[in-house]
Amino acid sequence: MLGANAAGLSAASRARKRDPRLRITVLERGPAASYSNCGLPYFLSGRLASLDALRTHPVEYFRDRRGLDLRLGHEALELEPARHRVLVRDPAGDESWFHYDRLILATGAVPRWRPEPRRNVFAANSWSDAVALDAALRAGGIRRVAVVGGGYIGLETAEALRRRGLDVTLYDAHAALLRSFDPELTAALPDRLAALGIGVRLGVRVQSLEGLDADAVINCAGLRPSSDLARAAGLALGASDAIRVDDLQQTSHPAIFAAGDCAQTRHRLTSAPLWMPLALPANQQGRVAGANDPRLRCPGALGTLVVPLAGCDFGRTGLSLAQARAAGFAAAAEEVAAHAQASYLDPQPITLRLIYDTAARRPLGVQLRGAPGTVAARLDTAAAVLAAGLGLEQIEFLDSAYQPALAPLYEPLTIAAHNAHQR
Repeated sequence: MLGANAAGLSAASRARKRDPRLRITVLERGPAASYSNCGLPYFLSGRLASLDALRTHPVEYFRDRRGLDLRLGHEALELEPARHRVLVRDPAGDESWFHYDRLILATGAVPRWRPEPRRNVFAANSWSDAVALDAALRAGGIRRVAVVGGGYIGLETAEALRRRGLDVTLYDAHAALLRSFDPELTAALPDRLAALGIGVRLGVRVQSLEGLDADAVINCAGLRPSSDLARAAGLALGASDAIRVDDLQQTSHPAIFAAGDCAQTRHRLTSAPLWMPLALPANQQGRVAGANDPRLRCPGALGTLVVPLAGCDFGRTGLSLAQARAAGFAAAAEEVAAHAQASYLDPQPITLRLIYDTAARRPLGVQLRGAPGTVAARLDTAAAVLAAGLGLEQIEFLDSAYQPALAPLYEPLTIAAHNAHQR
């Protein structure tokens, strides 16, 4: 295995469960394994005292309890598929060849933009990045920070650093934030960020660090699949230059599999290949790759995610209206402004957009914006509805829970399905 985070260790653990006799070596180029990338903003904000809180298990757990030969600081330099071997550099700088019967690539993603080397330029999407940035902030002298890139990582990093007391300006090349959402749901986000004291500069493409009025720059200008090793070895690449795989996670070479942020997946609703660097699909792909069992196949992904920003939770699953129309659906959207509790209990507002196929009368996507804690569970229901292929009428009659302090009698999703069904 190359890579010891979500996909890599899921694959290794599944392989071990399938066959206790296997010799499994996991090589990780970084200094840490099995940790939550998604939790890094909570460390940068100061909410977590130590990065160790983000570890799923210590390294010793995988070595002692699961029998994995897990080696940190080992970087793969070259892959020779025909000879079933990988050239690896260890922490001492020595290079040697590792031979394999089966290889799983779980090399993750790397920053798309690499600015010129300069003091106080950081990234924020790995353990090492967070350690370096936190150390520089603790050393003092950094008060003004420029965050370049308004994706999920950039937005969460900007808010985390603002909560830490820094002056933060966010730069993004596009005219809107959270562009995978319908703009009707996110139009007020820049103003909400500004109310927190975060400067927002949209439509600004940062090509050089000169001129940025900041003591430090955080590079969050997007990621790309870490597929250079695979490309150099002649493996086929697919969507966004991610490693092309089938639903068994097998690459174009029969002895090599790939999973996680380095590999492509397919959309559950359109079957189109795409690159979707999210934690849950990475774990699912890893389990399939490690099982190496034709009865276990990866079904693809819906792109389900939720992100807390500026006092709101934003969630989405499936297709946006623009994505649905681009995929050829006769799509429309039904928006509902509702409450998360009964109306007589000072309820929290929640807005839901249901994107649906007007011809087939079935949902294509759901997006939500609501107060903290009101979105995730409703989003999970919506994702299950999409995966099950339910129609609008079936959604309208879902048997959902009702308790005045916890949930209204009619959920926003069922209201939206009813309204769409009547059109």
